[in-house]
Amino acid sequence: MVMRVLRDRWASISSSMRVFYYRSMGVAIGKKCYISSGAHIDVRRGEITIGEKVSISSGSYILGHARRQPSKDGQVTRLEDNVRVFVNAVVLPGVRIGRNSVVGAGAVVTRDVPPDVVIMGNPARVVEHLAGEKSHPGPAPDLRECGHESRQVKSC
Repeated sequence: MVMRVLRDRWASISSSMRVFYYRSMGVAIGKKCYISSGAHIDVRRGEITIGEKVSISSGSYILGHARRQPSKDGQVTRLEDNVRVFVNAVVLPGVRIGRNSVVGAGAVVTRDVPPDVVIMGNPARVVEHLAGEKSHPGPAPDLRECGHESRQVKSC
């Protein structure tokens, strides 16, 4: 119990130091963000904006430019509020990740991501819409009535 408390406290302090460092390097970072010690945010060129309550896991890369090419004017890599970026994900330059979205482990995000979705894969694709998505007004159908056991089936 004591070790867990100490580990969590150290992770919080480490994240706070990384947030302070990236802010001092010109990255706009909102409040209550967590950046793992193994996460990489490219601060050399390009503009990166991170909203509030964003969590970036170890091994993830948030890029502001590609190779030695300078970033285009107005090109911003943007992670909006309440975004979760899981282990070893890569967000390429100029991409916007919408509010409340989740980037799965190992995903390579090459295009803008709408809000309230889970994306996975290389290149990343939407695999699930989270609660609150306007395009899904009703509840999911009861698949047992259709004779299906799996929740993977979307309609009868």
